[in-house]
Amino acid sequence: MTIMEWNDRLNIGVELVDNAHKKLFSVMRRMVKLQENPENYKLLCQEGIKYFKNYTLKHFSEEEEYMRSIQYHRYEMHKRLHDNLRDKTLPVLEKEVLETDYSIESVQHFMGVCMAWITQHIMSEDRAITGKVPMPRMTSRPENEIAALCESVIGILKTILGLDAQTASEHYSGEDLGSMVFCRLSYRTEKGKPVRAYLGFEEPLVLTAVSEMMGAHVKKVDKMALSAVQLLSESIMKNLSQQFVYADACKLEKENIISYEIMQKLFLNACPAVSLLFRTEAGYFVCCVQA
Repeated sequence: MTIMEWNDRLNIGVELVDNAHKKLFSVMRRMVKLQENPENYKLLCQEGIKYFKNYTLKHFSEEEEYMRSIQYHRYEMHKRLHDNLRDKTLPVLEKEVLETDYSIESVQHFMGVCMAWITQHIMSEDRAITGKVPMPRMTSRPENEIAALCESVIGILKTILGLDAQTASEHYSGEDLGSMVFCRLSYRTEKGKPVRAYLGFEEPLVLTAVSEMMGAHVKKVDKMALSAVQLLSESIMKNLSQQFVYADACKLEKENIISYEIMQKLFLNACPAVSLLFRTEAGYFVCCVQA
C-alpha cells in the first residue's frame, strides 16, 4: 500500500489546519510501514489506529472552531462530512478490524478508506474554505431521506442475499476499497432526463452473491459472475426505486460493468445525488445515484 506524499497543493493557507493535516499524513505513513514488523503487528496496529482516530477527531474539532470563527457559510455541510466519518465510517472500519483480529486485509481497508477520504476532503472541502478551489458541487439531501434510503438498501441486501449490512458512509466519495466490481445502470425519464445508478460489489461479496444466485459455490469472478452482477444490480435498483420520486417514470436503457477509473471520474466531475457505502458480512457494497 502506498500513500500520497504531502505537497504544497494540499495547503489551505491556515497554519493550524495545515500542520494538523501534515501530522495526519505522517501518522498514516507510519501505519503503512507496520507490515514490515510482523512480530508486533497487532499491538502496533491497535496503538496506531487508536492514535489516528483520536488525532483525527481532535483535528475536526479545531477545524470546525476555525470555520465558525470566520462564519464559513458551508459550515453545516462540512461538519456533516466530519460527523459521517466519525459516527459511521470509523466505527464500521474498526469493527471489521476487531472481528478479523487485525487481519492485514482489514487494516488495509481501514487505512485505504481513511487515506483516500482525508486526501479527497483536503483537496475539495478544506481548500474551498480559503478559496483555493471552487466550492464543491455537492447535493445536500435531508438527513432523514438519506437514513431512509440506507435502511431500504440494508433491507434489500438482507432479502435478496440473506446478508446483514450496516451503513459505513452516507457520503461515499470514491475511496478505493480494493478489488471491486462496478455496474452502471442508465435510465431515462419520460421527459428525456438521464438518470444513472452505480452499484459496487467487493469481490468476496460478488462470489457470495453469485454462489447464492446459482446455488453452487463460485470461486472466481468470471464472465458468468459479471453477468449475474448485472442482473443483481437491476434487481436491487428495482426494489429501491420506490424511494426515488422520479424512478417510476424511468426506463432502463443500458447496464454494463465499468472500471474503478470510470467511477473515479464520476466523483471528479460531479458528486452523485446519493452516494452510500455499506459493509456486509461478505464485503463492501456501494450505491450511488446521479440524477
